[in-house]
Amino acid sequence: MLHIDAMFYFMRMRMKFSSPNDVRATSTDCLFDFKIRSIFDKFTKDINAIDKHHALALYPTGKKLWFGSNWGEVDHIFIPIFMDKRAHWILADFDISKWYLDVYNSYFKTIRDVAVLAAVDPLRYILPYILRLSSVLKFTTPDRPLTCSLCKDIPQQTNGLGSQILLFIYIILGFQ
Repeated sequence: MLHIDAMFYFMRMRMKFSSPNDVRATSTDCLFDFKIRSIFDKFTKDINAIDKHHALALYPTGKKLWFGSNWGEVDHIFIPIFMDKRAHWILADFDISKWYLDVYNSYFKTIRDVAVLAAVDPLRYILPYILRLSSVLKFTTPDRPLTCSLCKDIPQQTNGLGSQILLFIYIILGFQ
């Protein structure tokens, strides 16, 4: 998990200070996904399980992470997601203006779509809520879950080793 957080730390630093092609982006850390999944059941029963003082509500302000950016000033949020049963990382790219999640899985030979969609489902509901709580966006957030799709035309791992999350971010942002 630390290697993923280290990669995303350096990506946030690079995205904050030298993002090419006018793409404005930031990322979360590994704990973000874990926190969302751990509170999702409570949240579905009572949305007040997350209030403006909850750790999740700090992420959109950019104050939770080193080199974090205010989500109201970026176009994309990259979210690493750990697939527990297979010890594999996937990536969600939240396009704020389109209210859309693109999900990248570099090992769909082993990690099936149904498992990926189940892992992403809590994000679809909690991301809109914490954005409304934090009031960082300059537009009114839609009061509906995020739309989601699984990206299929992406490089695939041939074995279970390695993580291609960084490669996906470089492809999306056009880093050389």
